[in-house]
Amino acid sequence: MKFFRRDFVFFIPGILSLGLFGWIVRRSVNNPAESVFSQSPRTGDTFPDDFELPDKLAALPSGAQNPEHRLDGLVFRVDRKRKIVCAHDASALPRDAEAGKLVWESHGEEKWIVPGAAFPIDLSATGELWVANVGRKRLEQLDPKTGRFMASWEPKQAFGGCCNPVRFAALTGGRFITMEKGVRRACIYQPTGELESVVTDTLSDSEYNYYLCRDGETILLYDTGVRKHWEIRCT
Repeated sequence: MKFFRRDFVFFIPGILSLGLFGWIVRRSVNNPAESVFSQSPRTGDTFPDDFELPDKLAALPSGAQNPEHRLDGLVFRVDRKRKIVCAHDASALPRDAEAGKLVWESHGEEKWIVPGAAFPIDLSATGELWVANVGRKRLEQLDPKTGRFMASWEPKQAFGGCCNPVRFAALTGGRFITMEKGVRRACIYQPTGELESVVTDTLSDSEYNYYLCRDGETILLYDTGVRKHWEIRCT
């Protein structure tokens, strides 16, 4: 087969177009639908000037830790004013959980000491319900069905400051990630209480800048004071 010069004018661009099409197809297959947090900067990077917190975090009141937690028909909330943890029937409207039937209230092992704004709660991927008794500097596990106190956890080297951790999440295997005011750091701890790693020790000086939430199998930490972001795998 002979090709004339004019044939190459159409042949070469056609080959390039096919190659580009194949690259796009491979990329779409290897990269499924992006997370709702996909616009976050890389972990540890400084926010770009136009960065905004994801909607479900930006909507939280100051000092709040996470969006609400639900399991087996129950929604779990903390009441900082009354200093209790409670579970309501999840059939209530999302913004009106108090209208649902009260299933249980819990005062923890003794009582919750909540000197400031932080009263974080977390539901692990395996259904363990943990609440930070910040004034006692420990985490307490409650039975999600009854609110009964089950266990407590604290680091071997006690949390510093008056009340910590102000943000936390339960990871797999009994590990925890925390954001701590005063010492201004985020850490990962082993089930034994041993310090596993320090994610950062340069958090800003105000807990109101700290945000922590789950996105699938990833824990996202934001500090709007220093304009930085970190991602930690739950596993």
